Amino acid sequence: MSKILIAGGSGMIGSKLILKLKQNNIDFVFLSTQKNTNYLKNSYHWDPEKDIFPSIDLKEFDAVVNFCGAGIFDKAFSPERKKTLLSSRILPIEALNKAFKRQNIKAPIFISASASGYYSNDSQEIIDENSPSGTGFIAELVKKWETAIFSSSSISDRICAIRIGIVLSNTGGFLKPMAQTINRYVGAVPGSGKQMVSWIHVDDLCEMILFAIKNKLEGVYNGTNNHPVNLSQITHQFAQQLHKPLILPNIPTFILRLIFGKERHQLILTNQNITPKRMLDAGFKYEFDTIEKALKNLYP
Repeated sequence: MSKILIAGGSGMIGSKLILKLKQNNIDFVFLSTQKNTNYLKNSYHWDPEKDIFPSIDLKEFDAVVNFCGAGIFDKAFSPERKKTLLSSRILPIEALNKAFKRQNIKAPIFISASASGYYSNDSQEIIDENSPSGTGFIAELVKKWETAIFSSSSISDRICAIRIGIVLSNTGGFLKPMAQTINRYVGAVPGSGKQMVSWIHVDDLCEMILFAIKNKLEGVYNGTNNHPVNLSQITHQFAQQLHKPLILPNIPTFILRLIFGKERHQLILTNQNITPKRMLDAGFKYEFDTIEKALKNLYP
């Protein structure tokens, strides 16, 4: 790899990937919808909604990596928010397609984030890449997202989508709000606590993306660890790592529904036992293969 184009490089995963690229002396350019970023090295402003794309030579890139998309859990699922969640995923892919088509060039590989929300959010079976899709808003959103990803023939003839599970990081995502509540002695297990959490350490996810580029992977891959734990286990393990007790009882489902709404509260209670079968078959090795290792690394 000599140079990578990253769309959506300012988020939790993208910023970590950029750090890894720097550590491995891999050149990169990242596209940001934030204005006034051109003063930052390797950063260019773009606006997919207005079809604004920077003047860069696309033939110099060995891979294109896409992380664009508004946060699923950030706001309530109003009709307007649902439109934003979809457009923020589809429009950047369409803009990349147009840019590559204008220059009449294709990248060796296009890798895009997808989500484990593709699957049923309450599955009693082990889920692999061949498992059927779920129903409901999130599953339909991911299906439309992947349709756009695999229709990106102008970007590359080799396309890979990684269905990312719960990403563990100390800068945001799943663990940060949990850490805040546990440290204030108001942490509690949501629902029954029996729901399976298919997680991945952010470092392993970034290594997985680099692995996909190096090995020219194609198709759909699950971006999770191979050792899911239930919600009660991860909450208690995290409290132990933070040296704080869990005093409060489990949070009843009806309370979560009142706080987060009918659809969003289901995300908290998602029950998915996902195996990254295709990634394991390809030979990928995890650095943080247990929840204990992951939490100790992120919150030493």
